[in-house]
Amino acid sequence: MGFEFKHRSGIEAQVREIAREQIDKALQACGDGGAEFDALVHKLRRHCKRLRGLLRLIEPRFKGWKQEDRIFRDAARSLSGTRDAAVLVDTFAKLMTLGRQREGGTRIGEERGGALVAWLEARVASSPTGEERVRALEPFTVLFAAAAGRAESWSLTGRGFERIGDGLEATYRRMRDGLAVAADEQTPEALHAWRKDTKYHWHHVGLLHAAAPDLLRARKAALDRLGEMLGDHHNLAVLEDTLAERGDGGVREAITEQQAVLASDAIALGRQLTAEKPAMLRDRFEQYWSLLPEKS
Repeated sequence: MGFEFKHRSGIEAQVREIAREQIDKALQACGDGGAEFDALVHKLRRHCKRLRGLLRLIEPRFKGWKQEDRIFRDAARSLSGTRDAAVLVDTFAKLMTLGRQREGGTRIGEERGGALVAWLEARVASSPTGEERVRALEPFTVLFAAAAGRAESWSLTGRGFERIGDGLEATYRRMRDGLAVAADEQTPEALHAWRKDTKYHWHHVGLLHAAAPDLLRARKAALDRLGEMLGDHHNLAVLEDTLAERGDGGVREAITEQQAVLASDAIALGRQLTAEKPAMLRDRFEQYWSLLPEKS
């Protein structure tokens, strides 16, 4: 059925179907021996994020959400090593490109930059093949195979739109609160915490997209841009920590400059996306929900 609700009746059944589809697709992908490993890891982690977003939507109405969320989080973490190392290489390359575009050139220097790229690339493990690949995917596969059976019996309390409306409102409220903290502190930790609820709200808009596609398309795209900015900010923070042992002040200065730009742009966009009070957003989305057809 895709990662979205199709009709306004049978919410519990649709939640189960959406969850099971994401789990099944992830397990099928694990068996695709021809897929490039880094791309496969990215796909599997995306399924984890979608499932965790779905859980946040039903959190107030699903007693088992915390256990399931922890399992999907652990499944994603079991795959994180190689992917995260590769992201740092891409992050540093982007930082160098931005530096070259800056008037006066990069602060890092081409020779120094080349040496750091080589050092970062050396940290990226070679992609596993054959039995190594099976062993690398085994923890993820075990966790998801068990989750598939449990998803068949997920049960929600409440009636009608409140089954998802409570979670929609709570997540959006946390997103607004996170923005306030991030704008005040402007630390990597605060911005990263804000990003998590921003991404969950992005998933929620996607799940409800079919109710009002012409109106929600723009919001989803803006939330996607916001998530990319905050993701780049976080990747730069991780890059700085990784390079700290090499003691390069030029890199730190370049990172700080780019983080300041990203934080400023993200906060400005975030304020537009959170101008509406949580109760008002919930009411608006409930009106959109009423536009969905009844199940035929």
